[in-house]
Formats: sequence, C-alpha cells, structure tokens
Amino acid sequence: RDRDEPALRTLLERARALGFTGVLIGNLGHLPLVRGLDFHLYGDYGLNVFNSRSLAYLKDKGLESACVSFELRFAQIRDLKKVLPAEAIVYGRLPLMITENCLVQNETGCRLDRQGPCVPEDGPCRCGRSNVLVDRTGAAFPLLPAYGHRTEIQNSRPLYLADRPEHRRLGLAYARLRFTTETAEECVSVVQNYLDAAPAAGDFTRGLYERGVE
Repeated sequence: RDRDEPALRTLLERARALGFTGVLIGNLGHLPLVRGLDFHLYGDYGLNVFNSRSLAYLKDKGLESACVSFELRFAQIRDLKKVLPAEAIVYGRLPLMITENCLVQNETGCRLDRQGPCVPEDGPCRCGRSNVLVDRTGAAFPLLPAYGHRTEIQNSRPLYLADRPEHRRLGLAYARLRFTTETAEECVSVVQNYLDAAPAAGDFTRGLYERGVE
C-alpha cells in the first residue's frame, strides 16, 4: 500500500547501510522505492515476464537480470530475445496467491498485526512447515508469512526439473532453486540432485513448462 512506502524505504536504507548491494524487484511499484539507493536491481517472478518486450523494458529501467514467468512453456522461454540475462525457477514450491489477511491469525486470533507489518519472529504464522491449508483431496498447501502480515500460499508439491535437461538448453543465464519449507539437509540434497541430474524421489510437479496454461 502507499502508506507502507516510508517504512519500506527505511528498511531498504538500513539494508544498504549493512552492506547489501542488490534487491529483487517484484513489481513495477518497487522501482520508486529503490531510487537513489545505488542498489543493483534484479527482476523477480512477480514482474510476469512473458515476452521479449518485457525484457527490453526492464533493461531500460536499469535491471541487470529478470526471472521469466513460470507460466511460460520451454519453447517460449527459448524463443525470448534475451537482451537481459534471464532466469527461471527450476525447483521449489511455486507461490499460488497472497491473501490480504494472515490465515493463521484468522485461526488463532493472535492479533500480531497490531505489532506492525513485519511478521514477528515468535509469531505462530512464522513456521511454514507446520501451517498448511488442506483441500478436499487431502493435499496440503504450506502457508508462509508475507510482509504486511499476509499469507503466501505455496503449491502442495515442489517443482522438480533436475532430470529434465530441457531447462539447460533455453539460453538462460541463471536457474533458481526456490527453497521455502525445506530443512538445511534437504536443501543440500536438492542441490546435489541438480548437480547430478538425478531423478526425483517423492511427490513433485513439472509445472507448466511443458503443457502451458490451460
């Protein structure tokens, strides 16, 4: 919200003073927040990069790389004119939506929003491994805290492409492993699987890269 901008600007200035040199831009409204702070700017998936013109526009805005939409097919990613180094998410739980209100707070009545927009470390909504939304099929969707005491709902199954060589042939500069609910040990195991191009173990999804949006 507009009223959050002064507080966010203060957080960014504090991060810069601590030595951070870059920020992810999740939507175009973030650009004014970082103006004059001398950050390196990188585009996140929230920019919904669907075509070459999007990459050209973001380059003109000073971004140094951009993550393409995870709703694109492999062929569409391959055909992008990569005037900007491009990145794609190749592992992890993909975000489904952000709710305006904290779903865990609605359940527990913790009223943590009265402490400000940043989720407290001791908040019951802090742990993504224990808070889930279960649908009628029994699938469990992890609930992660988001700024403003909102909730980001994650897919019930992680995207897994380690054993699919196609993502290495798309002209991408970077491949992102998106860790959310994994333990440190699980993160290490996933990285090794991608280095070894190992097949997946357990429940997973291939996302929309092969079938596209239906």
